[in-house]
Amino acid sequence: MEIWHIVVICILMFPLFLIANYIIVKKAAMERRSRDDRIERAVSDSVAASYAKKGQVKENWPKYKAARKK
Repeated sequence: MEIWHIVVICILMFPLFLIANYIIVKKAAMERRSRDDRIERAVSDSVAASYAKKGQVKENWPKYKAARKK
């Protein structure tokens, strides 16, 4: 194969590389956004559950105390 064949192939492949890169980055960003949303929802549910118990008797924090040294 001559050098100009290789150059033409590289020039023709460059837009395909850019399109593939765009698709991969967009998919990764979408997955990260959905994972962050899931984490945020879990944290907000946990906080809401802990504040829902506010009218009850106060809990001793922390629940699991470290053993004291004698």
